[in-house]
Parts: sequence; C-alpha cells; structure tokens
Amino acid sequence: MLFALPFGAGWYTAGGAKTLAYEAVTNALMPLCVEAVLANPAAVAELKVKRLSDYDDVVRDHLKTIGAYKTDLTFWRACGKLLEGKVVRTAA
Repeated sequence: MLFALPFGAGWYTAGGAKTLAYEAVTNALMPLCVEAVLANPAAVAELKVKRLSDYDDVVRDHLKTIGAYKTDLTFWRACGKLLEGKVVRTAA
C-alpha cells in the first residue's frame, strides 16, 4: 500500500529528517567552530594572510572534528564565512 503524508503537517521522509538533523547540528556547532579556530594561534596567523574565500581551507586544516562530530566541506565553508571580519588582516 502506498500513501502520502502532507509535509505541512510536520511529517518528513527519512532523508528529509536526516537533512534537518544535520543542519541543526551544524548550526549548533558553528559558534564552537569559530571559537576553536580563533583560539588557535597558527590558524589566526593563516587567516591574517589568506583571502576571505580561502578561510574554509584554514578551518579544514585546523579543525577536523568538534567532539565526535566529523566536519565536512559544507561545515568548513559555513564556519569560514562566519570568520570573515573576526580577524584583522595584514596587507599582502
């Protein structure tokens, strides 16, 4: 038997629920990511000379996990975006 449930009623497919859970975890960890990167002197030194578009590379290199959560490209990009304006850049 095949039936559909309305998505407006709060029902989700397994894939949709997984995506929502992933987004919720990622959003909750963003402040921790920024804090961890800014607490690392080597990462801050790299951020000062990197282009804004390369901040995700710094996050990738210096923050592989947060607790048991393994970070990925989407996470690195989002964290790198939040780091913009948090570091005084030096002239290259």
